[in-house]
Amino acid sequence: MPIPLSDNRSASHSSATPTIYAHGHLVTGSGFLPDHRVAIRITGAGEDIDDYLTYMTDGDGCLHSDLPKGVTGKLYIAATDHRPDPGGACGRLWSNTCSLFVAEA
Repeated sequence: MPIPLSDNRSASHSSATPTIYAHGHLVTGSGFLPDHRVAIRITGAGEDIDDYLTYMTDGDGCLHSDLPKGVTGKLYIAATDHRPDPGGACGRLWSNTCSLFVAEA
């Protein structure tokens, strides 16, 4: 079975930093690897614990994801498609970090 380009460690990938935007419960982004798993890191203000959610990008490397309905408060959100970056957190290339306030329903 052929290895998808995004999983082929020997294939060269763009080192451009992906970008995300967040509004309400929607997180969108671009500049990720196409058809690839992306981890979204969610950190609540004043919390020491991060939550990670996995989503898939489309064929153009764009991300469209809904946050879980129970997520509320001041949040900091970033995403990675797991490309290596020796200077990045956990050795990964991360998007920008968005701050978002989600009010309780």
